[in-house]
Parts: sequence; structure tokens; C-alpha cells
Amino acid sequence: MFNDLKRLFDEGKLTIDGLDKAVIKGWITADEKETIIGGEQDGI
Repeated sequence: MFNDLKRLFDEGKLTIDGLDKAVIKGWITADEKETIIGGEQDGI
């Protein structure tokens, strides 16, 4: 799920609000959300 959400976020098809909902639903952790948001700079 993490990789799918990261790809969608990178493609601009998912917003930060969408990531917040994914955390609330338990699909990803808050740490994974921060990795997705900040991942552009460190290449994760």
C-alpha cells in the first residue's frame, strides 16, 4: 500500500489530505506519510 500511495502522491493524483485519510484508516503509519511527503528530496 505504501508504494502505491507514494506513486500516486508523486504523480499528483493524491493530496496530503488523502494521505491523512490513509493514516486514519490504518493503511500507512504517520512515519510512512512523512516519508512519502519528504521522499522527493531523499529518493526513498
